[in-house]
Amino acid sequence: MPTSRTYFIVSAAVLAAASIIFDMIPLPRAPWGMKIDFVGTVWVLSYFLYGLSHALVVSVIATLYILLFSSTGYVGAVMKFIATVPMFLVPAAFAMVPSLSKRGRGLFRSPLVITAVAIVASVVRLLVAAAANLYWAIPIFYNMTPEQALQWFGGLIPLVVFVAGFNVVQGIVDIYVSWFIALKLGVADRFGSRQTQTVTTARR
Repeated sequence: MPTSRTYFIVSAAVLAAASIIFDMIPLPRAPWGMKIDFVGTVWVLSYFLYGLSHALVVSVIATLYILLFSSTGYVGAVMKFIATVPMFLVPAAFAMVPSLSKRGRGLFRSPLVITAVAIVASVVRLLVAAAANLYWAIPIFYNMTPEQALQWFGGLIPLVVFVAGFNVVQGIVDIYVSWFIALKLGVADRFGSRQTQTVTTARR
């Protein structure tokens, strides 16, 4: 339907703009460029409000902005994308489990379920970010091989712990802040898609 398509485009543009605005806020960065922010939180919020395709569109638009205009360049843009995407892909995977799928996104109203989602998503994010850092970002950013990177960090475990420092905190922010806004504050019920409104009100 044209109305649905128009709403999709407008809502994606609004949320992508919000994500970009958060990226423009001059927060302190670590020496390697990472910061704790709400850029990816908006991507996860897009999932809770409108679903997976919406979250992907918003994340791609924001990533293109980071790629073209952020000081972190293409390395920061790609790392932000691959580290944040699991934060809404994992909830989407939970929603597709046969025993849970009938509840739709309404299943995320449960603090127990959202905590399980946050744990699994954070672990996936950590593994993906650690691999991407070791085999791509660190070799480019510091001009060293993966083997040299492991020697520099003192082994694989210290590298994973180092990557976990920011990524776990950022993952918790992305999941819980977006969950609180969408489901606890009722934004999904008022402004989300019809499907979201149906499944989130079904089990109050």
